[in-house]
Amino acid sequence: MSELVKKPAEAIRETVDTQLERIREALGDRNLAKVALAIGLHENTVRNIANGRGDMPTLATIEKLGDYLFN
Repeated sequence: MSELVKKPAEAIRETVDTQLERIREALGDRNLAKVALAIGLHENTVRNIANGRGDMPTLATIEKLGDYLFN
């Protein structure tokens, strides 16, 4: 396999990382407590994502944030 062709897991990880970066940028000027309340997540979860701390969030969490922020 060529080095130019990415494995599916690598492509997915890159997409998730890109989406998380977009989410972090969008959360920069938001009231994180209000965002968390609006989408049903704990405020600490949203704050950790905004600050790039903690474990990788679940895809469901990323989807909730993306839907709220970009749709």
